[in-house]
Amino acid sequence: MANQPDQRFASPGAATKFPQRSDGRALSETIPLFFIGRNRNGLWVAREAEGRTGGVFLLKRSALQFAKKNSVPGGCATMFLAERFELDVENQGNPLVTWLDALRRAWRRLIPDYPPPMPIGQKKFKGEWR
Repeated sequence: MANQPDQRFASPGAATKFPQRSDGRALSETIPLFFIGRNRNGLWVAREAEGRTGGVFLLKRSALQFAKKNSVPGGCATMFLAERFELDVENQGNPLVTWLDALRRAWRRLIPDYPPPMPIGQKKFKGEWR
């Protein structure tokens, strides 16, 4: 089936259910459709509806340019998704953004989600607490 994501590149637990393409009356089958949205880390993702290509980007504008570039000469339709989704095909976008995303994830593992509790309103005077 053409709409099934390619699991070779999917992140663990990233089985995204993409919307169905509308019928031929609203959008011709000959026009490529790109889904554009954000991933769990807030980066922009552009993915062709059939799963032929996709990329990760820092800016929304870059994701739109990627869709436009990959649908030359006829153009494409874009669908912005409100739900976050992960790219499940090989990244054809900005490789630097992928590297920065991996660095950010590694850095977040070093920082706790919640800081340790701090005493508030207690001051130390000459070796004792007041």
